Order: sequence, then structure tokens, then C-alpha cells
Amino acid sequence: MSKVQPLIDTRAYSDNIPHPQPDEGNFYTADPNLRYLVRRFLPQSMQEWAERELTKMGAYAAGEMDERAAYTDREGKPRLRKYNRLGEDVSEILTNDGYKRTVADVYGTGIVSYLFQPVPELGQTVPYTYSYMLGYLVSQTEPGFYCPVTLTMSAAYLLHRYGSAEQKQRYLTGLISRDYNTLFEGATWLTERQGGSDVGANATVAEPIAGKPGLYRLTGEKFFASNAGAMVATVLARVDSSKPGTKGLGLFLVPWVKPDGERNRISVRRLKEKLGVNAVPSAEVLLEGAEGYLIGNPENGFKYMAEALNLSRICNAVASVGIMRRAFYEAAYYAQRRRAFGSPIDQYPMVREMLVDLLLDWEVSTGAVFDMIQYFDRMQGEQAAVKDQALARLLIPLLKYRTGEQAVAGSHVAIEIHGGNGYIEEYVTPRLLRDAQVLTVWEGTSNILALDLLRVMQKENSHIHFMQMIRERIGTWKHTLSQPFVRRLEQELELLQDNLRYLMQQPPEYLTYKLKPLADHMVDLYSLACLVGEAEDQLTQDGNARKYVLAHLYVKKHLQQPAKRGIQDDPMLDVRFFKQLVEYRTVTAEELEGLLPLWQV
Repeated sequence: MSKVQPLIDTRAYSDNIPHPQPDEGNFYTADPNLRYLVRRFLPQSMQEWAERELTKMGAYAAGEMDERAAYTDREGKPRLRKYNRLGEDVSEILTNDGYKRTVADVYGTGIVSYLFQPVPELGQTVPYTYSYMLGYLVSQTEPGFYCPVTLTMSAAYLLHRYGSAEQKQRYLTGLISRDYNTLFEGATWLTERQGGSDVGANATVAEPIAGKPGLYRLTGEKFFASNAGAMVATVLARVDSSKPGTKGLGLFLVPWVKPDGERNRISVRRLKEKLGVNAVPSAEVLLEGAEGYLIGNPENGFKYMAEALNLSRICNAVASVGIMRRAFYEAAYYAQRRRAFGSPIDQYPMVREMLVDLLLDWEVSTGAVFDMIQYFDRMQGEQAAVKDQALARLLIPLLKYRTGEQAVAGSHVAIEIHGGNGYIEEYVTPRLLRDAQVLTVWEGTSNILALDLLRVMQKENSHIHFMQMIRERIGTWKHTLSQPFVRRLEQELELLQDNLRYLMQQPPEYLTYKLKPLADHMVDLYSLACLVGEAEDQLTQDGNARKYVLAHLYVKKHLQQPAKRGIQDDPMLDVRFFKQLVEYRTVTAEELEGLLPLWQV
């Protein structure tokens, strides 16, 4: 397997930047933080196997997949073959051969399959944590392709939990196949022209077919149909016109090809021309009496889809931190080798500040996302704790909201560090920015996520569980380096509680107006609690206090109003510890304790 380095064509632009070395072409082995999270979050019995598989994916994502992704983004976008030579509507989605190979290779890793079928070497299925780690590596190269993976995973999730035995036998086996020849990719067709995020306005109608229980004809239009042309789509359609809003929606499985081999009554009006994520075909799809199989209870369609939405929102957050990781990887690589005014540019304090700020957002959010995934994994148990379910439903929109914004900002920073080269399409940075932008929109905009946050607080008291969880965590911290953060988080929790008490007494207009500042505060506290927990764990296990430096930088960025606009008396921790942070060198507790008077927490 070839090992292609970051897409920097040094010959075309500057003799000052040496060619990459062969040992740099693996996104897993080059990521000490992900290797740490494997040890922190995967069962010990699975870690050795997971390390091998993630190493393979890390090399593949940095190599062959990266080459194909660049081609797909520019010359090899999906195309619609609307009519055949006889003028018949075939609505066929055409993808390039390299993309097909990526489909075969990635699904072949078990990224979906092993969630539902045992790994042969282990004799057990994997937690979602492992699948999301694979997705994190895939997203560093091709977040557009991670969308179809997500939709396939969502369709499999829904059929596994709520499908009939016949549906599982006919379609679930294809959705969880590792063999390209038997694989059914999945899709979700939810959004309609008149509704957008207002799913209750959906007008697609499902009418039962006489004499065929569970089989319906669906008629309507889906305006943003992701992964159009997939073999299996999950679709919301109205089964009861007397029930307005989401209550009258049922969930259906709609195959592209019917069991008798005939194409279903589905047509594609056109493919969308998008800013980025060009790998995934997004289309306007017409259902013209298409046959669909009812999944589960007809009254619970929206509830089922909301469960799958949690899964795909996590995928969105995983894709965001994947893009952030690639942005940092490219920027740090470039800054180390690019010389200006006689020195590599990463020797200059302003560049160091930018790089560490990018690293800070990526590393902290990556840890928080995988910590949140633990609650989602626990939700899959038959007797999941009420607290875990409430926390998952609160944390998922929070992390999706935060990471989407950070992915855009991080891609921008990577471009600026590259200078003019960062704006050139031979580099990966423009694609990162274009692909990142959709992550603030997919699976709910910031406003929708804020409303979902309010909903879970009002219905499940999830904010109370949230504050209890933070207090329980800080109660376990023992090291002296953790104590300033204990005090600060206790203060912030008091402020959060006071703000919540105040907001819940305000009229809806004011309450919703302040939801995003509230969300920012909550995700700041959660991210910091995750980070300090990692810091104490890593200091105990490895004697490395490096993450405590990040924790102080995180407080400075997110929880402080700097005196004198931050101009005076800044200890410049990002510059002082630049090499240790960027190169994952050890920082001793003694080094930090000597600097504690400089730090304001």
C-alpha cells in the first residue's frame, strides 16, 4: 500500500520545503492523541486488534484514499444519467472507479458490519467507539464519503432495532455486509422543500397497499436526498393526515430495486451542485408511488428517526474533529518546513500561537466527543440507565454544535498558515474548508441544536444530570495540578445553575434568544472536565503533565475575560511549551508547579 504524504507539491511552489519522508504517511501512527484514546476508551481485550486495524486504516486514509478523494472532488464528482438511449428515465447515479474502490475498502474494514456481527478474531461485536475511530480517520481524507457510511449505519441501526424478521433477512444482511458485491449502501431521505428542519411540515404521503400488510405506496418529493441511488433508503411519510406535525409520520424502508428485480418508482430530478463534500451524491428525489415497507409502529416514525439522528449527529462531530486533525497536521507539517526571513515559520511566536490554538480546539474536542460516545454506547444496552440516556441526548447536540463551528475555523487557520499556497487547490486545505462548512448545517443548524437542547432539559431534566456528572468527576481528581480546575469548575457550575434558574422563568422569546450562550457555557464546562480528567489520567499513567498545559490554555480561551485585553502579563504558555505540545513530549509536574503563580484559573 502506497504512503502518500500531505498534499503539498513542494516542487511546484518552493525549494525551501523538503519532500516528506516515507514514515510520515499514516494518520493513526502520527496521532498520539488517538492512540491514547484507544487505551482510554476501548476494552483492553480489544485494544491490540484495534491498534492493528486502525494502523491499516491510517495508512490507507493517508495514501490511496487521499489520492482518490482529490480526484473525486475535482474531476470525478458523481453524475446523473437521467435517460437511456431510448429516452426512458433510468435516474442512474454514476460514480468513478476510484470512489467505488474506496466504498469496497472502507466497508470491508467492518466500519458498519462489526457493530452487528462479531469480529472473527474477537468473537464479539465492537462498540460504536471503535467504528467512530475508523470514521475519524476516514474523515481526515474524505468526510463526503463518511456521509454514506453514516447513512448506511443509521439504516442498519433502525432495521436492527425495529425491523421485522423479513426486513432484516432481506435488507439488513446487505447493509452490514463487508463484501462489495453484496453490500447495500443506505440513505436517509428526510428533508422536503416546504419544511426543511420543520419535519412536521412534510407532505409525502404513504398509502397502504390492499392485501399486503406493511407495504405502502409513497408519493412526494425529497428535496435534499443524501446518497441518492443507494440500494436502501429510510424515509418519513405521512400515514395519518388527521394528525398534524410529526405525530402523523411513519418510517419506511424504500428499496431502489424491488424484490422482483424491477426498479422502484423513484426518479432523480437533478443532483445538487454543492460547495463541498462532492463525494456524496445529493439529489432532489421524486417518489411516484414507490413501494415502501413500514418499519415498526406507524405512530413512532419520527421517534425512530430521532434516534438515528443521534447516531448521525455523532458522525457529524467525528467528521468535524477529523477535519480539524487534518488541518492541524497539514499546518504543523508546513510551518516546520517553510522558511521565511531566515527561519522556519514555526519558530515565530505568532505562528506558534496559531498552531497551538488549532491543536487545542482539535485535541480537546476530540477527547470530549469520544467521552460523549461512551454515553451513546451505554444507551445501546437493554437496561440503559435513565441518566446515561439523558446525558447522551444533551451532549450530542452540544458537541455537534461546537465541533462544526471549530472545523470551519480550524480549516481557515490552516489556510492562513500556508499563506497563498493554502488557497491553491493542489493543497488539501481548500477542500478541508469547503467540506467543513456543511458540518454546521447537516443534521441540524446551530439554532435547531439549541432548541433540541432546550427540549431535553425540559423533558428529561438533563441539565440536572449534567451538573451532577461534572461534580462527580471533579470529586475524583486528586493531583495538586487538578485543584485549581476543581475550584474553577465549582464556580462555573454555580453560575450555570443561577443562569438556568433565571432563564427557565423568562418568556419564550428571551429564553430561546439565550440558548446558544447557554450551550457554549455547558460545552465549555464539559470539555474542560474531560480534558482535566485526561490530564490526571495521563500524569498517573505516563508521568506526563502535558494536557494540564492545554487545560490552562483552554480556560484562558473559553472561560476568562482577560484583564487589559490580554496585552499585559501573559505567560505565553503556548509559546513556552510549543515543542512539548505539538510533538507530544513529556512535561513534568515539577515544571508546571514552578510556573503555577503565573497561571490564572
